[in-house]
Amino acid sequence: MKDIEINTENGILGAVFGETGLTSLVFDGVEVLRGLSAPVRDPSWGTMKEDGIATSLVKTEGGWLYTRTARLADGQARQEMTIRLESEGNGFSVTARFRLQAEHGFATNRAGFCLLHPLAGLRGAPLHLKHSDGRETATHFPALIAPAQPARDIAAMEHRIGAIACSYRFSGEVFEMEDQRNWSDASYKTYCRPLSLPVPVRLEAGERIEQEVFITLSRNGSSDPAQSASQKQQTVRLPELLLIAEPGTVAAPPVKPSGWLLREGPDNPFSDDALSAFSDLSGGTPFDLEYITGDDPEAELAAFAERLSRLGLAPRHVIALPDAYLKSYQPEGPWPDPPTPEDAVKAAARAFPAARIGAGMLTLFTELNRCPPPQALGDYVTYGTSAIVHAADTASVFQTLEALPDIFASAKAHAGKRPQRLGLVAIPMRSNPYGAGLADNPDGGPKTMAGFDGRHFTGEGAAFAACAVLLAAACGIEAMALAAPRGPLGLHDANGEPTPLADMIEALSRFAGAATELVQHDDGAMTLCGSVGRLHVDPATRHVTFTEEN
Repeated sequence: MKDIEINTENGILGAVFGETGLTSLVFDGVEVLRGLSAPVRDPSWGTMKEDGIATSLVKTEGGWLYTRTARLADGQARQEMTIRLESEGNGFSVTARFRLQAEHGFATNRAGFCLLHPLAGLRGAPLHLKHSDGRETATHFPALIAPAQPARDIAAMEHRIGAIACSYRFSGEVFEMEDQRNWSDASYKTYCRPLSLPVPVRLEAGERIEQEVFITLSRNGSSDPAQSASQKQQTVRLPELLLIAEPGTVAAPPVKPSGWLLREGPDNPFSDDALSAFSDLSGGTPFDLEYITGDDPEAELAAFAERLSRLGLAPRHVIALPDAYLKSYQPEGPWPDPPTPEDAVKAAARAFPAARIGAGMLTLFTELNRCPPPQALGDYVTYGTSAIVHAADTASVFQTLEALPDIFASAKAHAGKRPQRLGLVAIPMRSNPYGAGLADNPDGGPKTMAGFDGRHFTGEGAAFAACAVLLAAACGIEAMALAAPRGPLGLHDANGEPTPLADMIEALSRFAGAATELVQHDDGAMTLCGSVGRLHVDPATRHVTFTEEN
């Protein structure tokens, strides 16, 4: 990371540059951008590997110039991006240019500029658009999370963050905006190549992509007076903390869970022996059932209910979903042929009359937001989240915590009076709704859309999970899963010892079932206080501590 500052009579512009581009832009203490880069996406929406990456940051007359050059790892193309920051008028300008030259034919879903706008100061704020045909539109940044693009065909746009007026012009491609909180990213994203156009696109040898983004920032009025540090205190009950049970992951956990989240599906079914072993292991601990159906939910669920009954197993909650809905679709479709999610929910209710029946998705909030269950369907609503859909660096991972309250509030708007019982809420992904599968990541380093992430097994994983649990408690979430006993979501390290996440779950379990006081500090830290002790987590330092009451 390289930090620079331009200090003029117009104000102070601070910027942070990393290997991929601009990662922060702050004007007089107001964050106006948290990302400006030009990734190249593969046909599964992963970021294509690069080599020969070179970056430079040099001071120029009146500003700074950042240059990034790279080649796609298999030699398909070479690319260059420049970002120039300068003092201009009563503010500053940012001029970004991107050029890609294909050397061999290759397929890509997207190649070009991506801008990330912060959430603070923009939720529900006015947004003025100019389109490619000259039309102008007055709209707003979404307050609740938009399932579809809130802005399309963007040639230029303007908005304000506090006293800062921000103006953008785009060329070289068609740009649009999406609400990245759908994937728990803490940003709105303006990007090129609209999702309504077919993908992937094949670039042949010799083809070029050239784009430009021009941004002006100016002061328009005085800043709001600085607010003193504050905190929010409320009485909460912690959600039930579930452990995932799938064939291959069921084992004796180092902590006792509130319950289990057992998933049965055609790609990884339980044998009768495995179900019997689960029955012995769980020892009567309640379990919820996630059932992935094929073409005949009625018959499949009835048969599985009979198997469970024969083995003396009775789920307290059941959610069923057709396997086609493990993939993602745009809100306008086209949608898969029947059976529908509603068909599966009704079949589950008939197969398990004693259980509470869920509705929703077995993937991410995105899919719930795009296909919300009817208000009268089911007894609760479910979905999951992952912190590494679009970015996997640790700063971005912890920024996703900013979006979780928005996700919970938006899901509540869909759920109505139904409570929320969540699936996996974690750094890694459990499945990939957007491509052929999870990204291969054997070394566990930061990688988008990976099912294995080494941070899950460290103190960072424990701190992330603790923040997620406390934010969920503040929003009244009834249950959530954080891990599995073993495997890529496990609770043992390479030496077989309990991970920091296991220790954190053990500490949180002491607060279970009782009303406790949650303090949310102005800096993002949170403290849970109860008769058993005090748990404090700070996302800035990525550290969680539990102090037992004497």
